[in-house]
Amino acid sequence: MVAGHRTLDPAARLREARKAKGWSHRQLAEATKLSVRVIELLETDRIADLPEGIYRRSMVKSVAREVGLNPEQLLAEFTAVYPDDLASPRAAVVVNPKPTSSFQQALAVVSGLLPMAAGVLYFALPSDRAPVAVLPPSAIERRAEPLRAAVMPIGGFSEVSLPASRPVPVVVTLTISSRCQLRVVADGTEIVGRVMHPGETVPIELGEELLLLGDNASAVQFSINGQAGRLLGQPGDVLSARIGRDDYQDFLVRY
Repeated sequence: MVAGHRTLDPAARLREARKAKGWSHRQLAEATKLSVRVIELLETDRIADLPEGIYRRSMVKSVAREVGLNPEQLLAEFTAVYPDDLASPRAAVVVNPKPTSSFQQALAVVSGLLPMAAGVLYFALPSDRAPVAVLPPSAIERRAEPLRAAVMPIGGFSEVSLPASRPVPVVVTLTISSRCQLRVVADGTEIVGRVMHPGETVPIELGEELLLLGDNASAVQFSINGQAGRLLGQPGDVLSARIGRDDYQDFLVRY
């Protein structure tokens, strides 16, 4: 071990890695599609000043990757220092109750009766009526139904005729982290125009373009088909963003 050697904290390691590449804050911001302020906050251990929500962990990993550090390792180091500020999002856990012995017995009886009941129904139905097939949930989910926004505009939605060869849906889900004024215009139709509150979410199927306008850019976070989108601005910045079907991938956080 070299005399005087000390282990750098994660912020210092990030700063040294950037300097080793010869990059300025501006160059790293352009490479990650983040702001210069975000880079400076990460390098000065000001994690709590970063926008809240799904972005903090993604930003650490994105910046680490660009400067040649291990993203997962650096995130783990930051999390160890700031566990409350970089907590993992809570995942929903589905618990299947363990059937009791009496339930198992009843299930066995029903399973034995089902074939007989199906035969009775088949012959009891009139000859001109066919039994109705019940689709399993997995088959129903595969049916491509148009997604609509959770917030209905005044007067409702106008019916739109969709082409037969519609491409795979692109769903933009807005998540509000703090109170703000928000206006959302989808293909010329305003679907949101009011004060939004923390915790509200608005899923919208992206057509040709989506306009986001508001008074606090950092309060509006979003994901596209489940992948985190990049920051739209700093706290207090005026929000004015256009997400188009031709360029929506430019708004995604790179992992």
